[in-house]
This record gives sequence, structure tokens and C-alpha cells, in this order.
Amino acid sequence: MLSKSIATFATLAAIVSVHAAPVASSSSNLLSKLYGSSSPAGAPAAPTEAAGGDTTPFVYPLSNGFPANNLSKDSIAAIQAQAFGTIPNGPAPASLANDDITSLELIAFNEIFEVAFFTDLLYNVTNKVPGYEVSNDADYQQLVATITAVQAQEELHALFANSAVAAFGHPAIQGCAYNFPVSTLKDALSLAKLFTDVVLGVLPNIQSHFAANGDAALIPGVGSVIGQEGEQNGYYRTALGLVPSALPFLTASSRAFAFSALNQFFVIPGSCQASVSQINLPIFPALAVSPAQPNATTQTLTFSSSSDCSKAAALVYINQQNTPIVVDITQSGSGVFTANFPYSDNLMNGLTIAALVSSKGPFADADAVAAATIAGPAFIEIN
Repeated sequence: MLSKSIATFATLAAIVSVHAAPVASSSSNLLSKLYGSSSPAGAPAAPTEAAGGDTTPFVYPLSNGFPANNLSKDSIAAIQAQAFGTIPNGPAPASLANDDITSLELIAFNEIFEVAFFTDLLYNVTNKVPGYEVSNDADYQQLVATITAVQAQEELHALFANSAVAAFGHPAIQGCAYNFPVSTLKDALSLAKLFTDVVLGVLPNIQSHFAANGDAALIPGVGSVIGQEGEQNGYYRTALGLVPSALPFLTASSRAFAFSALNQFFVIPGSCQASVSQINLPIFPALAVSPAQPNATTQTLTFSSSSDCSKAAALVYINQQNTPIVVDITQSGSGVFTANFPYSDNLMNGLTIAALVSSKGPFADADAVAAATIAGPAFIEIN
């Protein structure tokens, strides 16, 4: 499954990476509403399944029934044991704003994708698919233990988000078919690092929506997931020879960019179940960037999109927690344009999100950029 060329990924997904020198009020329980009751952790579960090792799309369900919203208590207990912890058992809020239901649907959609990715990666590593071999036994055991835990932890993230969605009368989000365009362990860990960077950008945005909508009770749970995802990313970065923490303040994102990226890069069109269509977020046209590996310096980048670029007014870069940077564009042909990448003036390390927009702003934040987006996101990573 994880076998497409990383060059194809860089070209089609517009994701680029530069590596620096390596460093050696309701009393109801959300779960009870959906499953009956929570269960204590049981014996550790073996990894579920994946086709693995070829270009066949990943399809659900797993052998334990995930992502079904009616898993047995024994199945949940086994997942919790593998994840080293339980789904939160606190009371559900009395109500939720529709906008916050959308946020929970996005979380479930993303986590279901991540479960697919890590299930597939675990298959490839444990079955020693070419490109995924680990010669050192201690490193192999650590990698397998890590991915095994992460895969189950992502299952719990998805189950908890879906339990809240279903508790308030909405269909639980189900899975799609996915392609993972990587072919080696290094490529897979680089991709995991990238999509975790995107998650770490969008979850604080979701917390802001919760606060603005009066649903602050949901903020701590999402905050705990932010920390957990950060722990994961430190492992991926260390395994790739990078310092564990990329930036002092991680790059902000928006829900629309996260939803668009998942659909553009990984989801096979037409493969999702009907529940996914209820997610009230746009899917933007894709935006590609070249060169695939820009140096960590100020330079001109070339972008392309199948959208109508004649309506574009500017390109915007979002990096760290800074005000979005608006730069002029120069048309170079149908759907092709160039723009300055002002790395040196802004120390644009880590994840940068680029979007083609319909006005020159200024833009206060990532949500404002998304509201004006014509095509995007393109991702640039400089480590």
C-alpha cells in the first residue's frame, strides 16, 4: 500500500521538505451514549490488518470492526489496552453549536485517516515489505511498539469524536478508501511528520471555535490530544535525524485547509460513505509548488493550479503564529504563476501553508485566509 513514488507525492500533493543538518452539563457519558458503557483495558491487541505492500487502496473496516460506531465492549477494551489508556469518561455537554459539531466531524474524519495510515505502516514494517526493513533489532522493536500504540491511540481519538457527533443526533463519520503515496519507511515517517504538523495547526483553531461558540467544556480534551500529537511528532522527527521540536510556536492552520488537504492528497474520490458529505467545510482546488525541495533562503517559487487563477490577487503564506504574509504573484501561463518566498526576512522554518487568494488582505489569521482562498493549501517544510 505505501508504495507510490515519493516524487509523485511531492509533485501532486505540493508538499515539499528541506532537511537541515541531522541531529545525532449533562450527566450522560459520551461513550455510554454510543456504546453503552466504557470498559477497562484488557489484554493487548495485535495490530489489525491492511493489504500492504502494493498500490491497492486501503479500505475499511479493520478486523475489530473499526470505524463502526457500535464496537463491542471487548473490542473497545482491547483498543484501550493497546493504547495504554481509556476514552475520557466525563459527562457530555448539554448541547453543542452546529459549528462545533463540524469541528468534531473533522477530527473524526482526520483520525480515521490516521488509523488507516498507521495500520498500513505497521503492516509494511512487520511484514518487512521492501523499503520498510529495519536492520537493528532494538530499533525495530521500538518502532513496532511505537506504531502499535499510536495506531490504537488514533482509534480512540476517532471513537471519542464520533461518540460526541452521534450523541447529538448526527451520523458518525465513517471511512473512505485511501492511497498513501510513499514507498519507504523514511518517506512514511516524513509524511507522518507533515500531516501531524497540519493537525497541530488545526486543533488550536478548533479550540478557538469552541471558545467562541460557548462550548469551552470541549477545550481540555482537544488540548490533551494536541500534547499527544506533539509527542508523536517528536518521535518522527528524531527518527528522521531532526531535532524533536521544529519551532518555538507551531504554524497555525484552519479547518478548511485540513479538510481540503486530506481530500486532495489521500482520499480516493467517490470512496467515502455518506456521513462524510455532512461535514460543512469546503474542499479547495489543489495548489502545487515547485521546486520540490527549495533551499532555506529567500527565492522565487512557481505555483500551479487547475482553478481559475485569473481571479487571484495574491499568494499568502502562513508560518508559525505570525500574521499571514501576502505577496504579489506574476502570471506565467494558464494556471501557473510565480511568487517570492520571503524566508530570510521571516525565518520561515517548519511548516508553511501557502494559499492562492482573491484579495490582498490584510488577513488577521488562517481562517481569514481560508475565507478568501481560491486554491490551496500547498505545504512547504523547512527543517
